[in-house]
Amino acid sequence: MSYLLTFQFLFSIVSWAQSITELTSLEKHEVTNRLEQIYKFPHHPQALELIGKKVNSASGEPVFPHPELKKYGPIEQDPLMKQAQIKATEKYRNWYCTKVLKRIWLGFSCSGFQSWASVENEDRVADLADTWVDKLTYDLSDIPTRGESLRPLWSDDFWPMVWGLTSYRYSQAQAFNSYREAITSYAQPSEWLKLLLNPIEELNTQVVDWSPSEKYDLTVQDEQFSLTQEQKEEGDWYRSTEGEVEGWMGLCHGWAPASIMVERPELPVTVPGTKDSSVLWYPNDIKAMITLAWANGSWDSNFIGRRCEQKKIKRFPNGRISSQDCFDTNPATFHLALGNLVGKEKASFIMDNAYDYQVWNQPVVAYEFTYFNPFDRSKQSKDWQKVAVVYDKHFKKKDRFQKPLTRGSHLEGPSDPVTRLRRNHRPDEHIKKVVGVIASVIYLVETSPPEHGPSPGTDLKVRDVYLYDLELANEDGVWMATGGEWLQNNHPDFLFVPKKGTVATHYWDSQPFDLQTVQQASTKTGYPLCRIIKPLVESSHEGAQYPCEP
Repeated sequence: MSYLLTFQFLFSIVSWAQSITELTSLEKHEVTNRLEQIYKFPHHPQALELIGKKVNSASGEPVFPHPELKKYGPIEQDPLMKQAQIKATEKYRNWYCTKVLKRIWLGFSCSGFQSWASVENEDRVADLADTWVDKLTYDLSDIPTRGESLRPLWSDDFWPMVWGLTSYRYSQAQAFNSYREAITSYAQPSEWLKLLLNPIEELNTQVVDWSPSEKYDLTVQDEQFSLTQEQKEEGDWYRSTEGEVEGWMGLCHGWAPASIMVERPELPVTVPGTKDSSVLWYPNDIKAMITLAWANGSWDSNFIGRRCEQKKIKRFPNGRISSQDCFDTNPATFHLALGNLVGKEKASFIMDNAYDYQVWNQPVVAYEFTYFNPFDRSKQSKDWQKVAVVYDKHFKKKDRFQKPLTRGSHLEGPSDPVTRLRRNHRPDEHIKKVVGVIASVIYLVETSPPEHGPSPGTDLKVRDVYLYDLELANEDGVWMATGGEWLQNNHPDFLFVPKKGTVATHYWDSQPFDLQTVQQASTKTGYPLCRIIKPLVESSHEGAQYPCEP
């Protein structure tokens, strides 16, 4: 959910002549400098606070953090102080439980919801890969060093709540100063009633520039504009004492999974509307309704990771985050998720890319691994065996993660080897080698605002470089990545992906299709019915199928 790109890069054309994972000389220089600081002896705790530069994967030009962060002061002051913030509050937990968890986990009850630990799985790649990967590999030699998803993966706006979600008339590309200004910028159904006095041709022309929710209301012949009213008013539940809505709150939790599971709308579609009107749906209008359906519908997912609930993040003297909940996804889990889901299966998953207090869900497009020698970072290879080092006294003497000992605290692997490895007395006794990793990761970001017109829009891809090391154990001659340590405190938070074959549905889809059902679905849950979205998607993309039941 972010304005990560400046407008000069928003409409860059992606060139596939060069791998989108390949680092520029500037990025390589920046990585080298970070590694020098991280491994400098004696260790400086602030080295783990260094933040890598994000770039546009098409142009290689730097991109910039979401402007909302500026409201909370310069990031350099203390980035991890912001990591919990709103995520730790009861108000945020209630919002996330009702708007996300309750819909992802069918039948989940928000009554008495107190802790993320009550709903999240353990940090295991097997939980994330369920239904997508038949047989996981933990053998580091069998993990592809490069991979790219073949899933649909399209960009969309995150439809910020502060601007009225999908009631925002993005054709005007207007930036509002406040939530109240945004939702009062036009009024329905009064504007519709005035428009009815004009010739039908003029009416149809005006409607082209209306918001996605307005087009939905006209398509289902709801002249009360129930969905539009619901979208405008939803922010009232989450206003601060100053009357404002957090600028980052929106529908990225719907867009991200939808982009993995639903074919990209590519063509405009015209459908009949109420009062003999004709409603022209542009591809980005259709995307908005898909995003809303996946945000407010129910679907099965795989979810792993820890949730930091501390307002003040504590660190060890070596700079590492001390709380395992705030340490988030283990590097080995992240590495194996990339290698198995994206590298081997050509699938994808979603990561919360924010190390601060906000939540920004980004679908992974591609990755590339480069391994390096922790003792000599200039020694780099695509073959991990050429640069891995022995985990012995010599290594431990220079390892910043020995005091306190955090190595071995996480143990990835199939159940039987894990059980055998756990027989050791010290948590790190199973570790035989360690290898460093430079992970170039490409993920999709949002378009804000989307392009208005018959074009399907431009996909915006950002390249980020994550630094970590992997702890390797040998089980029956197989070298397995069992754990690791982040070499930066800025790293992915939780990971999730819809189960393969799942679809976004709701109770209202099973009810009689009439105006009453339409209005109740819109008013009570902000849900656009599947039977309306289905023909839009299938008409906009040749050969696409949008099922309304699993």
